[in-house]
Amino acid sequence: MKRFLIYLFISLLIPFLIAFGYIYFFEEIDKEVASEIEHKENSFFKIGEEEGEVIRELITTMAHNNPAVLAFKKSKLESLGAKLRHKVNTFEFLAFIFSNQDLVDDMKLLQESSIKYKRFVEGLSQKMLKEYERDDFYLRVEHLAKHLNLDYTRLSLILSSCIETGKTGDRTAFKPLIDYLIVSKAS
Repeated sequence: MKRFLIYLFISLLIPFLIAFGYIYFFEEIDKEVASEIEHKENSFFKIGEEEGEVIRELITTMAHNNPAVLAFKKSKLESLGAKLRHKVNTFEFLAFIFSNQDLVDDMKLLQESSIKYKRFVEGLSQKMLKEYERDDFYLRVEHLAKHLNLDYTRLSLILSSCIETGKTGDRTAFKPLIDYLIVSKAS
């Protein structure tokens, strides 16, 4: 009888252990896959410390200086922009700015000067139209929306409208995008 109970116990325990092991194994795989996806999404907008400082200096300089002073700082600003070229794409640039409350406040200040704001938007518009030519444009829009906790549908509709306007040659086509980001992220 003792043997029978041991066999019964083992025969009931083995399927339980197999099921538990199966669930645990696939749960761990799901965690790894989720972690890998999250890492890819979060690392999509990771930029180096040096590039972050360059972006910070660009935005702060534009926001806190009047247009006349900026004319004298044009070569400095261009050299800062050159440091970012081929290192930071437009989505990373926007994600960095609108993830930092001080830079959002600077963007709001920049927005108050129509001359400076127009220049900023014109530069961004050219870059966004180039970004649009890439196959993964709307995937990156989705990543940006997640990164900034924004509604993807609304962001993609705004961007689609900006793109259509930009294709007509309007150099300020992406103003609604920047306006939306400022309003959404301003404190």
